[in-house]
Amino acid sequence: MNRQEFEELRDLPGKAIDGDIRFVAKKTASPILIAEANIKNDRNIDAKLTITCNPEIDVVSFNVSTSVGPICRLDIRGHNHPPVGRNHKHALQAERCPDRNLPDEVTDFSAISNLSVRELFERFLGMAKIKHNGVFAPPDGMR
Repeated sequence: MNRQEFEELRDLPGKAIDGDIRFVAKKTASPILIAEANIKNDRNIDAKLTITCNPEIDVVSFNVSTSVGPICRLDIRGHNHPPVGRNHKHALQAERCPDRNLPDEVTDFSAISNLSVRELFERFLGMAKIKHNGVFAPPDGMR
């Protein structure tokens, strides 16, 4: 996937997540909680949203991936990524970006660093132009 294809998918109207979003704990990833959902779209691109939360340190990450790998990630209160800090967004810039974990042109998102998980979910869906048809159940112990 190149940058133009990424932008076309990002801007594609009619994307939707059908079904409830619930976080589960996995023994191998404790204390991280994970929620996953398929993103339906008119181009039938196999796209998935994975949300990870660590209630012990109040970290949230939204990761969209396709068959090529990760194409977009929003990290809030996460790993420090100089020069933009702990609240930032990664997005595919070139075809090799998924292989390199989206390192290029990371964007500052400090303006939303104090939002709750639910508010972050709603903000992410708005940025990605995705409609959610279901219930969002934020993880216990997180704002």
